[in-house]
Amino acid sequence: MRILESDKLIIKPTEESDLNELMQLRWNADVMSYLLHEPIGMKQQMEWFKNISSKDIVMTIFFKDKEGLKIIGTTGLYNINMRHQTATLKIRIATTAQGRGIGPKLFIMILDYGFGTLNLRKICSDNFSENEGVAKLKGKLGFVKEGTLRKHYYHNGEFRDVDIYNLFKEDYYKSEKVKEVRNMIK
Repeated sequence: MRILESDKLIIKPTEESDLNELMQLRWNADVMSYLLHEPIGMKQQMEWFKNISSKDIVMTIFFKDKEGLKIIGTTGLYNINMRHQTATLKIRIATTAQGRGIGPKLFIMILDYGFGTLNLRKICSDNFSENEGVAKLKGKLGFVKEGTLRKHYYHNGEFRDVDIYNLFKEDYYKSEKVKEVRNMIK
């Protein structure tokens, strides 16, 4: 797979050397308050890495600055089904990188890859219902909320609602917001 790159971001396939820093993100309570993952140790992280499915593209997100490259998160297209031309998008960003305009750029880069390079026709994504920031961003990029799975996941001591979104290729390429953000990352 090729490396996706903008002026400040590099998204590349996850490598074993990334796992320790990615594990630190997984253990960050602020990051994980909006994500669903079982608590695991490095041994399980290595097992996960070695068993990544051929239906998943898992990537590490790097931020570029004067000091060099710093891992700020992960993203990927999961459950890729080439017959149906569908996949599920997931993004996890460190709290230190949030609120800096990185989210829209990340979404555009991975959506461009999914729709343009992989020729997907539909990309799905979900998030906890109370995560208003990501819901607003998805709306701006053309995602449509298909529904809510009520009390679907047990997380942090309670069952939480999850909103399901989808984005069709044709809607993505018609979106004026996508065109604006794409121009910003060139």
